[in-house]
Amino acid sequence: MNEKAWIDYLPLGSIVILKGGVQKIVINARGLVTAATTPAGYFDYGGSLYPQGIVGDQILYFNHCDIAKVVFEGYTDDDDKMMVDNINEWYTNSDFERIDTAEWNRKRRQESGEYRG
Repeated sequence: MNEKAWIDYLPLGSIVILKGGVQKIVINARGLVTAATTPAGYFDYGGSLYPQGIVGDQILYFNHCDIAKVVFEGYTDDDDKMMVDNINEWYTNSDFERIDTAEWNRKRRQESGEYRG
């Protein structure tokens, strides 16, 4: 098993812009395992477009390394720090691997016929 990086997760409510993007995204969740990948995989964050928020069941999955800019950092306290430690501890001891979002998005575009590379 590869060594898993310990992440200094941003607080819930933080607003970020992802690499290659211009749209603001608000962080709604941290430490997500999803069956949207095969096999099931791990993402650092789940978010939604800002200011729209969650529309239907649309969640944007991304990792800490995908963040280009932090526009606003959400509220944090000792409980949040404890939660970040818990997420990191759980992930470090899990069998899940962090999904490479660029590769995952490329595969999804190929499967849908959008990618011609």
